[in-house]
Amino acid sequence: MISSSSDTACCTIVTGSIDTRLADLSPLPCSAHSKAFHEEARLRKAIRDICGNGSLDAAAKAKKIQNIMCRPTSKPLKPNNPDVEYAKSFYDPDKGILGCQHYCRKSKIQAACCGKIYPCRFCHDQDNNHVIDRHATKNMVCMLCRTLQPAAQHCGQCKAEMARYYCSKCKFWDDLPGAQHYHCDACKICRRGLEVDYFHCDRCNVCLTMTMRNNHRCIERSLESDCPICGEYMFTSTTPATFLRCGHAMHTTCFADYSRMAYQCPICLKSMADMSAYFDHLDRTLALQPMPAEYSSTSSLIFCNDCEKRSEQQYHFFFRKCCHCSSFNTILLSTFVKTSP
Repeated sequence: MISSSSDTACCTIVTGSIDTRLADLSPLPCSAHSKAFHEEARLRKAIRDICGNGSLDAAAKAKKIQNIMCRPTSKPLKPNNPDVEYAKSFYDPDKGILGCQHYCRKSKIQAACCGKIYPCRFCHDQDNNHVIDRHATKNMVCMLCRTLQPAAQHCGQCKAEMARYYCSKCKFWDDLPGAQHYHCDACKICRRGLEVDYFHCDRCNVCLTMTMRNNHRCIERSLESDCPICGEYMFTSTTPATFLRCGHAMHTTCFADYSRMAYQCPICLKSMADMSAYFDHLDRTLALQPMPAEYSSTSSLIFCNDCEKRSEQQYHFFFRKCCHCSSFNTILLSTFVKTSP
């Protein structure tokens, strides 16, 4: 994703004596102008500070600037409220299991960006107009004794275990029984599952199951994008992803719903699975539906989404079969009438 903005924006409105469409518009009050000016100045300063930070590489600078420019403006910043922030939150209120709707844990994190306390990074991002930097997290709050302290697996005050699994690198806790996690240094986050069952593909920049080690099509940084169905960023999503034969990916739940109504990849239009049985059915249907005699000299130029080749076929109202790979996943480019020599 690339977000662009100009340093200056100017808009001039010229109205005539008869055009009354802008009659109800009135200039902003001075306080609004002052607020907008200070907000723009604050934004410029934040960008200059990032650009002047020598400890960040170009990619890190671009990501931080993008987070600043793309953040929503509809959510006002909420003031810190220790009574609310330090209070217990629940993963399962009925059973009294601590955590939040996303994770089971007995601790909360203190966001390094704003200093607020939240059960997890998702809770923080949903409640603020900026995205948390999980790796910058230093402190936690024990929900049992309400003590703010350095992040750890055990509380330094009451000695209680915050979660069965804790990663000191990305500050992640999970106390869900039976949950399995491992930290991938290449991904720089924790992944679900056993490490022995996964490998990290350097080109795709994601952890894949061992069955895909020599059996997948690499697309550079393939998961560092939004799901083409639901729009959620997939790299840090807690929902598992499914890789298609073409190399593109989408959430497994989204794939299950989408594949009920379509067989083409929503990105490249290639067939998502082996469609030979379906294409054989179309072959039989095509034989039962001959074209009228007046179309005997009409041909069509088609493009196959699967083999990416063009071919000429006898024109048909509904079906267009590729003569190279026998796929019906084709696009009609043009029709023409063949003339006798």
